[in-house]
Amino acid sequence: MGSHRATMDFSAFAEHPLHADTLRALRLLVAAESGTMGHLRNVLVTATHKDARVTAFLGTWAFEKFWIADALQHVVDAHPAVVLPAPVRQSRIGAFFGEIRDRVRPITGSIRANRIGEDMIAVHMTVGTIDEWLTEAALERVAELDPNPALRSIVDTLLQVKARQLEFFEAQARDRLATSERTRAVVARQIVRTGWPVGASAEAASETAFFYDYLFAGAPTTVAAIDDRISSLPGQEGLSLMSRAVAAHRGGRA
Repeated sequence: MGSHRATMDFSAFAEHPLHADTLRALRLLVAAESGTMGHLRNVLVTATHKDARVTAFLGTWAFEKFWIADALQHVVDAHPAVVLPAPVRQSRIGAFFGEIRDRVRPITGSIRANRIGEDMIAVHMTVGTIDEWLTEAALERVAELDPNPALRSIVDTLLQVKARQLEFFEAQARDRLATSERTRAVVARQIVRTGWPVGASAEAASETAFFYDYLFAGAPTTVAAIDDRISSLPGQEGLSLMSRAVAAHRGGRA
């Protein structure tokens, strides 16, 4: 599946525009979906690239994520009169050390991942599963907080694509987590250190804080539901990843 633009009505936003907070949340989701290629680069230097079925899926997944990001960006672009707050960027010194970190991280990550071996496939499938649960919930919350029919239609279309992606990720994650206690322990150690949503890790901290505070601070049932789904994965019980993420970013709507 390619571009969604031809099947989506963006003109409706001229008469019924979205709220500025909605657009700011969508901007973060654009970053999360379009950040797939950087994540995929790190994935494919590990044992995951040896699994032909997984790598074939990841190629399609990256392609579909690009067009999901494109559709969401087009929603934001349909509101030229709305001025969104600029992300709070790092100081020059912070940016310098951040660039060094970003250059070194793929190398050190590859070394660490290859020490782990084939269990990294389970890690990547579990990370993909959790990330899809989170971004699906985020899209649902965006549509819930700003009940605009045009937005609801676009969200429903994108959720259909993401449901197919999740079907593969979740089946793979559950199968691989069922193989051994060691695999389950490796995955648990890795996912508690992961920043969510995965593709937005390079974005300003102010935008991630806003994302969690605006979408999830007032939705404890949604957060608990994601944590329950994570707990349903073999060996990943009680991690409370989303509850911890929301608590860590509380008060981030500046």
